[in-house]
Amino acid sequence: MKDKIKVSIIIGTRPNLIKISPLLRKIKEDQSIELQFINTGQHYDYELDGIFIKELNLLEPVFLNIGSGTQGEQTGNGLIKIEKELIKFKPDISVVIGDTNSTLAGALASAKLNIPVAHIEAGLRSFDRKMPEEINRTVVDHISDMLFVPTENAIKNLKNEGILDEKIFFVQDISVDACLQNYEIAKKSEILKKLNVNNDFILVTLHRQENVDIKENLCNILDAIIEISKSREVIFPIHPRTLKNLKLFDIFENYSKKIKIIKPLGCFDFLKLLGCASCVVTDSGGIQKEALILKTPCVTTRTTTEWIETINLNANVLVGSDKEKIVEEVPKRSSKEFHKFMKKIKNPYGDGKASERIIKYIKNVWN
Repeated sequence: MKDKIKVSIIIGTRPNLIKISPLLRKIKEDQSIELQFINTGQHYDYELDGIFIKELNLLEPVFLNIGSGTQGEQTGNGLIKIEKELIKFKPDISVVIGDTNSTLAGALASAKLNIPVAHIEAGLRSFDRKMPEEINRTVVDHISDMLFVPTENAIKNLKNEGILDEKIFFVQDISVDACLQNYEIAKKSEILKKLNVNNDFILVTLHRQENVDIKENLCNILDAIIEISKSREVIFPIHPRTLKNLKLFDIFENYSKKIKIIKPLGCFDFLKLLGCASCVVTDSGGIQKEALILKTPCVTTRTTTEWIETINLNANVLVGSDKEKIVEEVPKRSSKEFHKFMKKIKNPYGDGKASERIIKYIKNVWN
């Protein structure tokens, strides 16, 4: 048996930093694991990155600061910089999570150095190859040695693609660990008082390129939000990419007068809002799932989702950038009747112990 297993964990975005936090905390307590924590800096704004390291009380990462750029630039810069850190540390295994450019860069850099790769959230598919995330997650699954899957459906997807059974490990969903642990802390947040809102508000998040890089789609969604705001308060913590495009399209002043646009929030303040909202309108994969866990109705401004369980349970609905559908679905799902329905839904994503299972499987393979 080895004295210590050397593990590199590679992330690059705020959602994945939050999701991986329970695993990082577990590893920090485990004397049998030596950890290298790499943050590529794909989200490089302090409000989307540094604040979460501090709030979640995590180990300071090796920060690579790859920043923004095209898909190729982000992936390529990440690949170059991650490789250098892996060569220094010489891990026994690299762990990546999700479907970002940093996920792909971390997996590629490791595989090319003959370092085994473990992929958390393996097997998820939206079957929409126009999404860069779909390309990323599919490629990462096929170069990984350990695939940590969150759902039975994810297992079926991997088997359909010819992945060997011995590579697949059903651990349930690490997001449940993060959401449940962090929401207990989030309950103490005073963000509602700070924003002077009650519980009857709509929470909005937008960041995906198909929504915010195309002016027509962005305007359709925000026009729907303005319509909704006539009867309910709307809170819109704005992503830097969305803010940049609103200004680029010269429409920021118009929308900021009619919608309560605020700066990005810390993890606990955002979770408090998500747990208290009448409904969330989002294009985030993680928020679709967190909303179900916290029993908040969700309207997703996409035409596909990798979290198909949220749709099957009717906790979530796909509306794309269709103004009429958004305006129709949000009030319906914000109603007291729909909230009663949400409370009866059983969370399909697990018991909050995925981190423990991941560590156990890694130890079993390397000891």
